Formats: sequence, C-alpha cells, structure tokens
Amino acid sequence: MAIDESSREAVLARLEPHLPALDGCFRRAWERWLKWLKTLEGSPGDVTARSRASVLYDFIVAEAVKAFLKAEGIRVRKERGFLVLRFHDRVALRFKKFRSKTLRVSANKTKQSELFSGQMLEYPSGSLAPMTHVVAGYLLDGLALDIARLAVICTCDDKPLWAPIEILPAKAAAPKTLPGAAEAAPKPVVRSTRKRRQEDEIGSP
Repeated sequence: MAIDESSREAVLARLEPHLPALDGCFRRAWERWLKWLKTLEGSPGDVTARSRASVLYDFIVAEAVKAFLKAEGIRVRKERGFLVLRFHDRVALRFKKFRSKTLRVSANKTKQSELFSGQMLEYPSGSLAPMTHVVAGYLLDGLALDIARLAVICTCDDKPLWAPIEILPAKAAAPKTLPGAAEAAPKPVVRSTRKRRQEDEIGSP
C-alpha cells in the first residue's frame, strides 16, 4: 500500500526528529529580539507589530540556516524572497507568524507565496508531484511578551488540510473561579477547655 506523502502522519514522520531544532530556532530568535530591543533608544512601544514581525523573521531565518545547513537529508534554499527547508525532498517548510489562535498566517501575499500555499511551488528533482508544503509558525501571547504557541500547519489555498503538528503546544488556561462560587470555609480551631482553664489559672492574680 502506497504511503500518502502529504498526510499528517507522513509529514510528522519526516519532521519529528527535527522538532526540537525548530523549537530552538524560534526560541533563540526570540531571545535575540528581546536583547536587541533593549539596545534601542526610546520606548519599546515605539516599535510596531509589523516591524517586530519583520526583524523576528530575519532572526528565525538566520537561526534556521545555522541549525540546518549541514543537517543530513535537509536542503536549505533561500530564494523567491523567503527561506525554504526541504526535508528529504518530500516536505518543504517555510516560516511565518500566526495572526490568531486559529493559526492563520499573515495576509502579505505574493505570487510565490500563493504558489507555496497552493501546494504548487517546490518540486523534487525529476518528479512531477510537488512536495508537501508546510508552514512552521509562532503565536505570541496577548501582551506580546513571549511565544505562546509553535506549530506546523499544512494548507491549500488558505484552508487547513490536517490538524496542526505542535512544536510548542498552546499553554493550558489557568482554572478560573466561577462568579459567586463560595470560598472554602476556614477550618475551625479546636481548643481544649482544660488548657483554657489552665491558662486562666496562670493569668489570674
């Protein structure tokens, strides 16, 4: 039975050994961003989300090149305006920022990005079937203070083909107390009447 190379299982099998390295690329890039931000004059609030995404992308790409350039079975290709990692000429991966918890990516579309999203850009040598195109992306927390989620998605014309492969799963929400819920009553303090009488005797004139 032939393996569906575009299936989630097949892609996960190709990427799973490299998920820690991908995680490291995002984390080191984020650390570089935080350090770089501290060197700027003025308030960090002066830096727009667009500028942050642009600089962070450059840092992620730089870390990915260092991490995967000499990795066996992986080709690092920087062309058409963005970096693509080819895993065994079966999976083509690029990096993006997620816009929301639904893991939709930015709407900055070009001819090349549309071909990539449409699963029609990267072809193995001598093959008429394109590689499976995936995006490794990050989602920041609500205050943009840290990375909240890292995942790999696969879409065709912006529609997900299968469930995300988690690099860094979404953080579980802290349990919330329901409004009006009664707080736990304090435990009663039990005192010995004998001891109390002894104390009264000691304190009496």
